[in-house]
Amino acid sequence: MTTLGRQMAKGAVWMVGARLTERMIGLVSTVVLARLLLPSDFGLVSMAISVIAMLEVLGSFSFDVVLIQKQDAERRHYDTAWTFNIIVGAASALVLFGLAGPAAAFFEEPRLEAMVRILAVLPLITGFENIGTVEFRKKLEFNKEFKFLFAKKLSSFVVVVPLAIALGNYWALVVGVTMGRCAGLVLSYVLQPYRPRLSLSARGELFDFSKWLMATNITQFLLHRAPDFIIGRISGAGALGLFNVSHEIAYMPSNELVAPINRAAFPGYAKKSGDLSSLRRGFLDVMSMIGLFMIPAAVGMFLTAHLIVPVALGSKWLGAEPLIRLLAFAGLMFALQTNPVYVYLALGKPRVVTLLTMLYVALLQPLMIAATKLAGPIGAAWAYVGTAAIVLPITYGILLRKLEMGPGPLFAQLWRPVAASGAMAAAVHALIL
Repeated sequence: MTTLGRQMAKGAVWMVGARLTERMIGLVSTVVLARLLLPSDFGLVSMAISVIAMLEVLGSFSFDVVLIQKQDAERRHYDTAWTFNIIVGAASALVLFGLAGPAAAFFEEPRLEAMVRILAVLPLITGFENIGTVEFRKKLEFNKEFKFLFAKKLSSFVVVVPLAIALGNYWALVVGVTMGRCAGLVLSYVLQPYRPRLSLSARGELFDFSKWLMATNITQFLLHRAPDFIIGRISGAGALGLFNVSHEIAYMPSNELVAPINRAAFPGYAKKSGDLSSLRRGFLDVMSMIGLFMIPAAVGMFLTAHLIVPVALGSKWLGAEPLIRLLAFAGLMFALQTNPVYVYLALGKPRVVTLLTMLYVALLQPLMIAATKLAGPIGAAWAYVGTAAIVLPITYGILLRKLEMGPGPLFAQLWRPVAASGAMAAAVHALIL
């Protein structure tokens, strides 16, 4: 293994460790809060966060990705990115404050108005975060990234759980989200000595690449926040809370194992982008790691959903069991589509990412609307499964052409975890019977 390959592997270990540690805190928080709060509390906060996320994504240019992909980035690039983040954050905060009333009317939830107005400060807080933290990933210093992510999550946890005990309602979640953002702002300057300055001198160079990333971010918002608007509007806050908690649990292997691996792999891909043979080897190594973790995790989630729900969440969440089973396989297919995104970005092909995400959204949203009207949250889960099954082969068909290789090497990396997971499923099924 090359020095860069070892750095990527070490970075992946750090990022998986960071995500698992962060997730352990989040899981404890979710279990405790599920016992203290109602599904409708989670659904109500999801509605508010969806409105916040809508405005944030409209101004999200992913300058961190541009700075990582651009290996020769200078101070003026970092300062311009930071300045734009502040401008967009301030504008988003003002617009969100004005949208609070219309948002409450759309969801037919009067309580949303006050929540959205308080949470409108979130984009402004994020805009002031130190852009220098991008260097943690760019220089493959993932031990520093670990400290940053862990401290942010812990800061939110120590606030939200005591508040949930004291208040017993959704305001604990609102304060927890806000405290997490504030902690991120402070820690970004404590852990990174870089001090950004106001500047717009590199705006042309940054926007040439980031315009496609912004389009991707908008379509990803439509993809990931579709349940908030569709289920929330059609079936109400209770059904939305049930779906979102089920989605969080089912997608846990993807979010907590695959996402940090991808986060660590991207800087390495960017460094390898000029050598297609080396990039192919790096991609196959990463996919081997993803398959090793993700396939058995998804199968295990499917097999044990009937145990997870009553033990972890309690009797009022029993409707989550069939949702978790369906979404576990949707999460597996989605996870297998995430790493190719970073190969496209490393190759300077953000347009491909945008078009694939648009395809996903174009399929998912109408299917989810129809299925939710027909079968509620279960229908929405089936929409996720069907969409992922259609887009997966398309994603890999394009990727294999970009990397100039056939499917054989990829299958060689994945058949072992598939076979092992099948054996595990058979053994567990026999044990349960």
